[in-house]
Amino acid sequence: MDKEWLTLREAADALQISEVSARRWVKSGKLRASQPGQKYIIPRAAVEELLYPKAEASRPEEAFRFVGKVVEDEDGNQWFRWVVEWAVPSHERAQYRAIIADLLPGADYAEKDLTPEQAALVMAAV
Repeated sequence: MDKEWLTLREAADALQISEVSARRWVKSGKLRASQPGQKYIIPRAAVEELLYPKAEASRPEEAFRFVGKVVEDEDGNQWFRWVVEWAVPSHERAQYRAIIADLLPGADYAEKDLTPEQAALVMAAV
């Protein structure tokens, strides 16, 4: 979802619902949208709000989790590699990066976005 505005079809795909359901959500007010002509356009932020409700990310442990694994290079050297799995959208991550820097000072880590289903499992485990 790199674009600022999505079509109804793109929003439905991102939310993993049918286009008919997305249209119902727009009409009921559950999904914010604009209708400059005959077709709806949906702000990317409106879709992210439904995918990652703010209430779920009230604490750092609900916003991300660490997954670590031992990595070995071709010379047989081993090191621990961290992956930060995000359960919040990219525009809400800045506030948590300082916490990550404190927890993993100087560590090399990768980032991964969790699907809404994976994020829900993370939230349920907290």
